[in-house]
Amino acid sequence: MKRFLLSLVALFFLYSCEKNTYVEETAELPKVLEITADFTPNNNFSYLYTLPTNMVVYESDIMLVYLEEQVVNGNESVWTLLPQSFFSDLGTFQYSYNHTYYDINLMMYGNFNLQLLPTNLTLGQRFRIAILPAAYAEQNPEAMSDMNALMRDAQTFTNF
Repeated sequence: MKRFLLSLVALFFLYSCEKNTYVEETAELPKVLEITADFTPNNNFSYLYTLPTNMVVYESDIMLVYLEEQVVNGNESVWTLLPQSFFSDLGTFQYSYNHTYYDINLMMYGNFNLQLLPTNLTLGQRFRIAILPAAYAEQNPEAMSDMNALMRDAQTFTNF
């Protein structure tokens, strides 16, 4: 009986020892791509973009979309994070988006007939889509608001 209790106590200590396994977690880099969209009455002023199949996106990833609002000094793009509202003599309109982990729907809304907008606001609109893995966003919060910080680390997708 004594031997049994001693064995039981030894077994208890062996199993109660904690084994720490350390796994180094590295944040996957953000992915960035640029697309051009047309907003017309035919597509109900929306543009559905399916992400490339070679781009792995998880439901926990953060998607940000930027509009190329203007180009200055001949070739420098000015990017604005969506949603973004604009005010004109016609009223207010907005570029916005929603997404899943496999597509992004870009949309225009307005409090007036969007067909009245000049084509430079509806056709050939350039967007930059940034997909930030959750771990990267936690470790690099500045990338959520600073396009330069994001682009410094980004993996750019061009073959799609």
